[in-house]
Amino acid sequence: MLTRLFSLSLLLLSSVASQAQLLSFEEWQIKSDEDLRLQPRYGDRGASEMNAVIDEDVFVAIMNNRNRQRAISDSLVALGFERLKKNDHVKAMTRFNEAWLAMPINPEVHRAFGKFFRSMKRPIEAHEYYEAGIALDTTNAPLMKEHGQVYMEERYYYQQEGRSKPADAALLKAIDLFTRAYRRMGKDPELTYDLFVCHTLNLNCPKAWEFHDKVVEMGARTVEDMYLLRLKQYCVR
Repeated sequence: MLTRLFSLSLLLLSSVASQAQLLSFEEWQIKSDEDLRLQPRYGDRGASEMNAVIDEDVFVAIMNNRNRQRAISDSLVALGFERLKKNDHVKAMTRFNEAWLAMPINPEVHRAFGKFFRSMKRPIEAHEYYEAGIALDTTNAPLMKEHGQVYMEERYYYQQEGRSKPADAALLKAIDLFTRAYRRMGKDPELTYDLFVCHTLNLNCPKAWEFHDKVVEMGARTVEDMYLLRLKQYCVR
């Protein structure tokens, strides 16, 4: 039955490949009012309303494999991420909700919801779901990394508006999340670079140079000039 679920989901994805729907947040609000499949957790509606919009074959497959709910949920999250990469917000949220139905306490589902709203540049909604996912699994490094990245995106917009205090607060929150994530996935090049950037911006010179050297050692990417110049200007060694 699990194989059947994989095949069914892949079939559904391929059938809408030419109809990908990239939505703005405003468009999503309008469409989600009309279609519960576009609201995270089906809008927390009752069973009767949820059952009316859930694909019957997927529902049966999920119910018949309750002993493998995490595997099914994770597979549907992965399929949703593929749709999100292809700018299909409609099918992405459909898959994420099916993943939630398979296992409501799966932290990866909440990461998916967070990433969905992050793609729409909606940090408030993204924070809500990243925080919910971390509450379910306080050791989930990818969740913490992505949550920290949302704070860094917020910091950028605060800076553009000349709001230094909330920008500084967002930076500190990002550093905390990245540091926690680093304890569990220290070999991740993206996370290592994120910490280099944060410590450089915060002028924590020992840490900034430490992570600069780790980035260089990894060789996964080139250090951007804007950060390297700041580091050399304010953190001479």
